[in-house]
Amino acid sequence: VDCKWKKRSENIYDGWYDGQYESNKVSIDCFNGKFVVNDHSVGFLPNNITSDKLFQRVFGHHIFEVQRAEQDDTYITKHGYHHDGKVHYEFNCRNYCLRIYERHAQTNDIFELIPPKCFEDELAKIFVSNYSHWWNDKTNIVEFRPVHFQHENFLHDIHYILAIQKGFIRTNNTDNRQYLINRSSSFFKTLFTKYFIRLDSEPYVYMLVENDIINIHLSRLGIAFKYSSQHNTITSREYSDMHVDDNQCFGTLTGLRSGLLLSPMAAIE
Repeated sequence: VDCKWKKRSENIYDGWYDGQYESNKVSIDCFNGKFVVNDHSVGFLPNNITSDKLFQRVFGHHIFEVQRAEQDDTYITKHGYHHDGKVHYEFNCRNYCLRIYERHAQTNDIFELIPPKCFEDELAKIFVSNYSHWWNDKTNIVEFRPVHFQHENFLHDIHYILAIQKGFIRTNNTDNRQYLINRSSSFFKTLFTKYFIRLDSEPYVYMLVENDIINIHLSRLGIAFKYSSQHNTITSREYSDMHVDDNQCFGTLTGLRSGLLLSPMAAIE
């Protein structure tokens, strides 16, 4: 190629060389095998995408072979992924904002990866840190999937779904559906401030309702309770013959400020 190359830096550890071919600015990184034309990566994703926190959280150090899409600053994978090999990923980075899409060739479904920070103020930490969140623009549903893209059942291991139009989050992989109770609801606030604030802070507590049973989970402690609206009792999962005593004073003037006082179920039967 009739092109004059100039080393970008005198640093011996910098492998970049720049040149001009006709009207195109061409750059090559001899150390890392990167090729750039007019400041656009060729064959692989540019560094501003692969170094982004959202990309790294889900895709880690996976190297995608990509091709330029019609839209500026947009790349789409050359190869399909997952079991049928018919799922492609599209990456768009404009104004320092990365958007990642998952395109399904068979169904024409398009999912957008939602940054976890969008849920930090609304959901318990376990719903934010333990999942990646994919919004289907056709159904207006967000799927809570495994964080890592290389999970063996990444597309179908959906623990929860958020139905945006209907305004609820429910379990998706249990025999009986359970619905997440809103942390801002008076019911949640009442139970939390009366009992569970003694054990942990609010971001580590969540409640799921199934019929007349409320399943109360303290994710950081790994313990759970069940509240029966029919009997107005809270029982321990770990100690099934014990319930949370309504009187937490424990015979003192100041009362018990941390921990929960459990009493035998026989005492209320």
